[in-house]
Amino acid sequence: MMGELEFRKALFQAIHAKASLKPYLGDPLRMFDGVPRGATLPYAALEAVTTQLLTGHLEEGGRLTGSIGVYSRHADRAQTQEILQIFNDLLETGITPAAGTDAAGLTMTETSCRRLSDGRTWYGRIKFSILLQQSD
Repeated sequence: MMGELEFRKALFQAIHAKASLKPYLGDPLRMFDGVPRGATLPYAALEAVTTQLLTGHLEEGGRLTGSIGVYSRHADRAQTQEILQIFNDLLETGITPAAGTDAAGLTMTETSCRRLSDGRTWYGRIKFSILLQQSD
């Protein structure tokens, strides 16, 4: 769907403009769409992104669902939860795609945090959903 690309670009621009992420994810931010081998922790990554057409017609829009994952080796889950809170705040204020795409109804559908099976890495995830439609 055309709106997905514009939304992803706007999402990454908003994330990279969020100064409160720099103490956690570095400068430049370790925010990836496809994590490079050997990435330094902590980092965040745009994970699964799916677009479902509302009516079966591209021009009538669709619902994009996605998630952002956070990986950390901090001693406890606090760092991961703090980073997730910043992403939550960013998503709550809204992401505005470029002209040509309308976005509405951005909601967070899940936030979770757990230790991975290696016993050292914390993994947090925030899932979101948004309606996208091409502008006239």
